[in-house]
Amino acid sequence: MQTLEPRSSGVPQQPYRGRVRSGCLTCRSRKVKCDELRPVCHNCTRLKRRCVYKPRKSQPGQAVTPQTPEQLIPDGSADNNASGFGQSAEVELASQQYPSPLSEGKDGVYIQGISLDGDLSITDGTETNPFLSPDSSIVDITARLEKALRQDAISGTTDDAEFEPASPPTLISRDIELTTTIDVLAIREVPLQPSISFFIESVDCPAIAPFDAINWRRMKAQVAEVGMSNEAVAEGIVALATLYKGQMYGLPLSKAMSLYQSAKSTYEELLADSTQDFDIVLIATFLLSLFDVVQYYETVPLLREPSEAFLTRLRAWKQSQLPSSPLVIRIIAWLRILHTTTIRGGGTGLLSDDIYELFSSCGDSMPNIAAPLNDPSDTSTHIYEMLTTPIFYFYFQLQMISGEIAQMTHYHRSRTTGVDQKDVVEQMAHISSRLHTLWDNRCATQRQTSEDLRAHLAPKVADPIIALVGMASAAYHAEFIEIGRVLGDPISRSAESRQAMHHLREIVDGDWNAQEEGVLKTGYLRPLFLYAIECMDQAENKWAVERLEKIKNPICRSDFFAAFGRELSEAQLRKERRVTTKFFCIWYFGVPPPFL
Repeated sequence: MQTLEPRSSGVPQQPYRGRVRSGCLTCRSRKVKCDELRPVCHNCTRLKRRCVYKPRKSQPGQAVTPQTPEQLIPDGSADNNASGFGQSAEVELASQQYPSPLSEGKDGVYIQGISLDGDLSITDGTETNPFLSPDSSIVDITARLEKALRQDAISGTTDDAEFEPASPPTLISRDIELTTTIDVLAIREVPLQPSISFFIESVDCPAIAPFDAINWRRMKAQVAEVGMSNEAVAEGIVALATLYKGQMYGLPLSKAMSLYQSAKSTYEELLADSTQDFDIVLIATFLLSLFDVVQYYETVPLLREPSEAFLTRLRAWKQSQLPSSPLVIRIIAWLRILHTTTIRGGGTGLLSDDIYELFSSCGDSMPNIAAPLNDPSDTSTHIYEMLTTPIFYFYFQLQMISGEIAQMTHYHRSRTTGVDQKDVVEQMAHISSRLHTLWDNRCATQRQTSEDLRAHLAPKVADPIIALVGMASAAYHAEFIEIGRVLGDPISRSAESRQAMHHLREIVDGDWNAQEEGVLKTGYLRPLFLYAIECMDQAENKWAVERLEKIKNPICRSDFFAAFGRELSEAQLRKERRVTTKFFCIWYFGVPPPFL
């Protein structure tokens, strides 16, 4: 923030003559001299305090009309910038407004623990964040009120005649008017501060985060830092955080959709600016794509119908052969996984064919994202990172094969003739062989039992690795259940499918840290759902549904999938045949199934 120097008229300043009666309220409450520079005086600028001036008195002969907090808001604020203020407010209201979330703290002020001078430090205290909450007072009215309640204020020592009747009711009324005005103005802002904190702490993706936990956390830290200086990334964070809050707490999602549309507009401006680094474009693209995946069928995915500008820049970026950052490489890999997620069950996919081909040609090399400089990894984190890197690569390759399986369903290709079916059977045999090869080549860590891992590793490292190995194994066995369903063989007749279901149950109920404090990990959602709809036994279906209910995650809609698995299984038992998953969901629940 640029420091504003006091105005100078060239005339020697008059010496200070005692109490200040015309300065800002902050200086007067501190009983210090104020230079009356507007909108922010020098003292408040230097001490990073909020600077507020009393509204000017009306001129003689003018009617005095009390102003409500709503009247203090300039007209047409809906059309103003993110901070919600118009030009007409630049005198009195400019000193009361919250700093813009994209310009605040240029001299190293912290916003929700994130320094704007380039360092990332997540904290919870207000010591480093004077603007942590809109409940902060501008002036020390609370102290005045407490003093009045102790009958110490009415002593004739006030420094302003207007504060003479300092009775508790008067001070309370002023406090209400001031804090209400502040809060009304605050809701006009883009809530970047709480959104970044929520984004870092709570935003996860069930298809990615459980299998790549360290890189997911580091991605959020780096993206949050980029959002401090890039408007498109900042708006993407705010829209995504608002959507997650709405899903988690069952709130209306209209605000999230509005922020998403605004973020898309800013994203288009970013894309059109050829001077912007394409890495930043890919980060903003990823945030909006995560929104598309969660708010399924309510948006048209950004990359399913990409603009020509994006395709042109992506091709140029790929052909440049410049070294890409680990963050961008990871984002591309995650987008490919999400594409697989969104074509299962009859979904139309996240990526267009052109985008998918360009992303696939980037290769499968995935270096880990570096830890923040101010948060160096300890030894246990380094060991965990080293041991889990090949496990995520196993999971990534598994998801690429899973996408091929999804393309064999009748949702994506013809299955109406014997020739079609024969072709599918042949391709499935080849895919099944590749799955076995992938399993045979899994890393040494995945070959260990949970007891072996506990015996050789400290609990801090062993416990999360055991959980990851269990989820990766469950995801592998789930593909054989899916193959049996896609081939259309009679339910429960496929030997590989039955064997896969047996292994899955052993993992979930075994010693693989599938649960934590009674909550099942989200990585088991798809395997358990496939188990529930593929078994022709009520007791087995009940087991799977009960485990689905233990996931308790509104983002992945675990309660819905538990109900879906129960109702679909009952329909199949009544009809003694498979029932088409997507069409049953539309018929019974009135909506297409969420992505899984």
